[in-house]
Amino acid sequence: MGKMLIKNPKKSNKKFFCESCSFECSNKKDFNRHLSTTKHQRLMTANGWLMEKTPHDNTSHNINTIIDSLPLVNNSKKTPYDKSSQNKILENNLLSIQSEIFDKKNGVKTPDYYECENCKKVYAHLSSLCKHKKICLDYESEICEITEQQIATLPKEKESEFKELVLLLLKENKEIQKNFMELIPHIKGNITSNSHNTTTNNNQFNINMFLNEHCKNAMNLTDFINSLPITNETYDHTIENGLTKTITHMITNGLNNMDILERPIHCTDPARKTMYVKDNDVWEKDNELVKVLEGIKVLSLKQRTNISKWQDVNPGWKTDENLQTKLTSLVFHSMTDIENDEKECNKIIRAISKNTYLTAEIKNEYMK
Repeated sequence: MGKMLIKNPKKSNKKFFCESCSFECSNKKDFNRHLSTTKHQRLMTANGWLMEKTPHDNTSHNINTIIDSLPLVNNSKKTPYDKSSQNKILENNLLSIQSEIFDKKNGVKTPDYYECENCKKVYAHLSSLCKHKKICLDYESEICEITEQQIATLPKEKESEFKELVLLLLKENKEIQKNFMELIPHIKGNITSNSHNTTTNNNQFNINMFLNEHCKNAMNLTDFINSLPITNETYDHTIENGLTKTITHMITNGLNNMDILERPIHCTDPARKTMYVKDNDVWEKDNELVKVLEGIKVLSLKQRTNISKWQDVNPGWKTDENLQTKLTSLVFHSMTDIENDEKECNKIIRAISKNTYLTAEIKNEYMK
């Protein structure tokens, strides 16, 4: 006799359903966990208020009264309680919940998405939209409004400021040129008065013998600085690289084009910036780099006082916007007070020290 196979009875399909939150499940533990969530508790609290105030109740209740009576849920341990900000959040959420409950009671279908009226961003959940609104409204209040009239007048104002700046800088350049011509005799006098003889011992690679015997026909530093030309290429270099790099390029390039024995500067220790300079036909150790700094100063002033040459080469600068931009950059860089800026001067001095350093090969060749 065959046995009858009895199928296992189906598991209970009993479901637990939360009408307020549209939440359903078949596990009682999951349902109890849902009931303890903050979302459910706040929704039920708001729902209770709304159910009490039916259309038959003509009593008017201010929403602030409702908010003050709602329990505050603050999950942040770091943020202190701020009633005004919490009220804004609860007010937005309560209005959204009220709309949602009304829709459910009247059979209105829940929308597929929620859109922010301010920035038109779309969210899948109403709670996400409520959270976004606070940030969106705060951001909107910080935006500075600029009228079309302000935007239209901005380029004209900048153009006027630009022209005034160029004219002011050119006027200052003429004054500097006048002062420079008056300073030249004093600068030469300072270089002469600061010169003094320095004796070097034989154990320092016979530097004095090298300078006085092998470099006796070297050019004086003053003559070397005056021989460096200011050309249109020099100004282009200043526009692109600034005055410090231009002065460095002029000096190092001029030294590289000279024979080692004809150079007016020699360096024996780049780290300590120990330099020997020839001026007034005398070789001497340039203590505190007085003469080198004077040379940088003279060359900087020479660059500034010859800006008018660039204007002569570019006569259409008054109407050409591109040339106006170049002139502004040229004047700005040329007016940089690098001779009184220790950091900028050190950049030039380091480059000169490296370029004029007496290497071991040079010493072995000439110091025998």
